[in-house]
Amino acid sequence: MDLRSALKGIQVRACLNVLFALFYYVDHIDVTHVMSAATPHLKTSFTYRGTFIRVNWFDLVGQELPDLSWQQVYIIGDLDGKVPIVHYATGDKDNLPGGKVEPGETVHQAILREMREELNCEVIAWYPIGYQENHEPNGKVVYQLRVHAKLKLIGAFFSDPGGSVVGYSLVPLRELNDHISYGDIGERMMRLAQGSERQAA
Repeated sequence: MDLRSALKGIQVRACLNVLFALFYYVDHIDVTHVMSAATPHLKTSFTYRGTFIRVNWFDLVGQELPDLSWQQVYIIGDLDGKVPIVHYATGDKDNLPGGKVEPGETVHQAILREMREELNCEVIAWYPIGYQENHEPNGKVVYQLRVHAKLKLIGAFFSDPGGSVVGYSLVPLRELNDHISYGDIGERMMRLAQGSERQAA
C-alpha cells in the first residue's frame, strides 16, 4: 500500500468516527436540557412562603407542547366568557385552578381532573399558552405549565377532594391579574390567552 492510499484510509476512518459520535450524541441528547437552554421571553422572580424563586417564562401559543417533566399545570379557564379563580381554606391569595401532575398522569389527564375537582367543570378544549421554569435556591427546577381552556359547567361546586379549595369566583379576563397578582407574567398570560382565543376561533 502506498502513502496516498494509507492517508485516504485514515481520513475515511476519521470521518466514520465523527459520524458515529454525532449519531450517538443525537440519540442520547437530553431534551429537557435543550429546552431549558432556550432564550426565555421573560425573566422575573418572586418570593413564595419565604423562599426566593427565579423564574424564566416561555411562550407556547401556536406551538407543540415541549417534552418536559411537568410538575404542575394551571388553567386560565373560559366559563361563559369569564375566568374562574379559586379560593383557599388557608386564606391564601386567590389563584388559577390547577395543581400537581400526579405520578403516571399525563398533562391532559391532570387538566381534566383538576377542573372536575376544583370547579366541577368539563374541559371542552385546551391550548398551551406558556410555562414557567422556576429555579429554587436548592437548585431544584420546577416546570409549571399554563394553558387556556374552554370549560362547561357540570354542576355546582361542592368540595375539593384535596381539601384546599373552598369555592371559586368568575372574573373578566382583563381583570385577572388584579386578583392573582402574577406581576409581569400575569400581564403576559392575559395577552397570550386572548391570542389563544383568536387562534381557536
